[in-house]
Amino acid sequence: MKPLSKPFSLSALSAALALTLTAAPTWGAEKAWAKSADTPSLQAALPALSELPSPTLPQVAAVDQILAETPALQEAQALQQAAAQNGAVLRAGTNEFTGQAQVQQRRIESLPDSGRYNEWQLLINRQLRLPSQAQADGRMAEALQTSAQAALVATRQQFLGALLTAWFAAQRAQAEAVLAQQDLDLINAQVKALQRRQSLGDASVLELEQMQAEQARAQSTLLLAQGMAASSRAALFARYPALSRGGSLQGQNDPSALALPTLDAEQLSARAVQASPLLVQQRAMLQKAQAMAAQAHAARTPQPTVGAYIGSDRGGSERIVGLQFAMPLGGSARVSQERAALAEADAAQWRLRDLQAQAEADFQRLYADAQAQAAAVKATEQAAQVQTQASNRMLRAYQLGEAGLSDWLLARRSALETTRLVLQSRFDAATSSAQLKLQTGLLYELTP
Repeated sequence: MKPLSKPFSLSALSAALALTLTAAPTWGAEKAWAKSADTPSLQAALPALSELPSPTLPQVAAVDQILAETPALQEAQALQQAAAQNGAVLRAGTNEFTGQAQVQQRRIESLPDSGRYNEWQLLINRQLRLPSQAQADGRMAEALQTSAQAALVATRQQFLGALLTAWFAAQRAQAEAVLAQQDLDLINAQVKALQRRQSLGDASVLELEQMQAEQARAQSTLLLAQGMAASSRAALFARYPALSRGGSLQGQNDPSALALPTLDAEQLSARAVQASPLLVQQRAMLQKAQAMAAQAHAARTPQPTVGAYIGSDRGGSERIVGLQFAMPLGGSARVSQERAALAEADAAQWRLRDLQAQAEADFQRLYADAQAQAAAVKATEQAAQVQTQASNRMLRAYQLGEAGLSDWLLARRSALETTRLVLQSRFDAATSSAQLKLQTGLLYELTP
């Protein structure tokens, strides 16, 4: 064996290794390069948060039309008109003139006035209403109108609360169907890319079957989401036909409409207590009970009846003209009626205090929920961004041959589920904010 003519230097060895690596890449690097070329970009691997549907409020014109057509509000308005007429009756009073006519025949057998005589008598009288009773009836008339107005406001607010709940439920179901469609489109692109790689011998049948199973799962999710969206939309349009005339669930293009109110908790609480439909009705019931107590107190003084009459006796030989006065003698029943009315007014007062505490508790719960859900939106968005980044890194690892397809699909499902949570949290926050504004009279100018 011949010795080397020249010693083999370290620099020559490095150059040879560099030339070898440049000219002949390893099988793993070649495979990674092929995957990177045929796999969609990282940005298209998951639906973007910025492209998710956003909740909106119904159009004001549609809401006004619904309020004008709903039977419950028509009934409340009819009862309000009835209360106005009953109030007019109370103000005018039910004391009316009463006319009486009496005809008789007198027969006298003894002389010298023997004979038959035709006699008649006409009487007109009226029960007088005392000023205190008229004033009490006027208070009752106002209480009836206030109660009818309170019932109308309560019906309208409860109706709108149900409308908003159904509206956001239908919008959320439609948004979830949109998200499922976006996910399926991206999975379809991944399947096509993997099919190309598998036809070139760069992907196994197992990888293709895993991706096709993920495609079937996304297809099933889409079908379920579309079914839920269709049923929610059909129920919404059947209950509120005016919303269906637009053909879609597109509402107001005003993101600030669903933002939390800028007022502080104390101001919002005062508005909620003032606009609460339960409290509005209970205040009207208290006013009505107090008016009944005033009527019972005024009724302790009986109403007199006065009248006048004329008559003819003995065939006209005698003429009669007279006045009539009648006065009931009040008994213990009138006193008991007043005491019962006062007790009912006292009960209404205590009931009002209890409902005030309940309304305050309901507001605090709704206010805390709205704030927590608004914060949850930000938290879930941050979590979705982290999960998306993790999924993108796992996809990159799969492209480089450092992770399997199942690892990336698992990470992708976690990121997709977090994206779905973002969508749900946005609609939950929108629903709470809308209900909070509704209860505080800051939505659609509900309170009179």
